[in-house]
Amino acid sequence: MDCLAEPELAEFEEHLMVCEPCQDRLAMEDSIRRRVRDGAAILQRPRAAALWRLPKFAWSLGPVALGLVVFAASQWPSLRPSTAPPVVILLRTTRGAENSTFATAPAGKALTLTLDLAGVQQISVYTLEIVNAGGHPAFQSKGSPQDNKLQATLTRGLAAGAYFVRVYTPAGELLREYTLTVRG
Repeated sequence: MDCLAEPELAEFEEHLMVCEPCQDRLAMEDSIRRRVRDGAAILQRPRAAALWRLPKFAWSLGPVALGLVVFAASQWPSLRPSTAPPVVILLRTTRGAENSTFATAPAGKALTLTLDLAGVQQISVYTLEIVNAGGHPAFQSKGSPQDNKLQATLTRGLAAGAYFVRVYTPAGELLREYTLTVRG
């Protein structure tokens, strides 16, 4: 950038020839400078005909196009809410490997989870949380039990994968954990 005098410039160039971090930094600075110049050149170009100069009939096509998009979206099956009833999944705990069963559910379908709360501390409201195998939350709600069961409906369902369904007290104490496998 022509800012250094000759003795300092020679020292700087010698250092730059052997120091990779400084070479990387210089390349990054050059890249930024080049992008700023390119952006400024684009901004200084004369603009095409202004949008407000469109003929009147072209403005009337906007609402028609919007109507077509809305109609197409309403007809697209994956964008419509499912009218099928949710798949009901019963989650319960069992002891011992020979009795162990894992609940499975279909991916992308509305689900109603019914959790068996037998043997769990009885309270009026529970917090339900579903996390994926990586521990990232996928769903959370609060609910009151009926007949020693807690029910939650997931209208959008879950993506394929392994999940843990957890029941907590309002204070955040984990009471029970269930395993749920969602198959695609």
